[in-house]
Amino acid sequence: MRPYSIFPLDYDPTSGGQKVMWALYGYLLSRGVIVNVNAKYNNPDFVAIYPEIMKNNPAEANTVVRYILAPPGEMALYGTPGPSSFGENDRLYSFSKFIYKTDDEHTMFLPVIDTSLFNDQGKKRTKSCYFIGKGTYTAVEPKGCIEVNRKFAQDQQMLADFLNTCEVMYCYDFRTAMMEVARLCGCRVVLISDKYPKEEYKNYEPGLNGVSFGMDEAKLLDTVAFTASYKALRRTFEDKLDTFILSTQK
Repeated sequence: MRPYSIFPLDYDPTSGGQKVMWALYGYLLSRGVIVNVNAKYNNPDFVAIYPEIMKNNPAEANTVVRYILAPPGEMALYGTPGPSSFGENDRLYSFSKFIYKTDDEHTMFLPVIDTSLFNDQGKKRTKSCYFIGKGTYTAVEPKGCIEVNRKFAQDQQMLADFLNTCEVMYCYDFRTAMMEVARLCGCRVVLISDKYPKEEYKNYEPGLNGVSFGMDEAKLLDTVAFTASYKALRRTFEDKLDTFILSTQK
């Protein structure tokens, strides 16, 4: 079996994309394949897995896989925008059809949120919060809301404890795992963004349980059902990973 080399950036607990790349590395290890990080083998007959943000084929691998974690060309790497197109022989896999439309076989949504940490603790909810992330802040949230930012999220336990005291999160980021983090903790979400129309979210794998758009519609959140569906996405990924390995070995 040909080895793999995967090319994540430095691990950041607040970066969904990097958590996904490192999790993919772990899953490949669990399947017993040879896989290294940021490695260039002496023999080019190996499989390199790059996030969509990386240009060209720096490892000079014979087989190139692009794991598309954001719309091509949207994100920058150290200030330089990533490529908006890829090599004709590159094998494209999308993290989500909401991000980049691929067929079912080439869509691999990898749920990386720790559900043993982010869950409903049964606390009394007396607060509301807001998250800006990649979004544009328009101050729509009610007065008294507490901002959640990347610095806040560095302490994942603190974030989980805080969200368990919140009834609702106003989210300005049009595409963020924070929507799942909040809902796993029992905090419903109000998405405030004109980046994508509501109908685009039909391709959003985690679904819209407990999500309102534009204003607080008090959409009910069934935390038990949402948690079960999120965990089911992990089982779906594991099935697809076996197909991914077979396909990329050819």
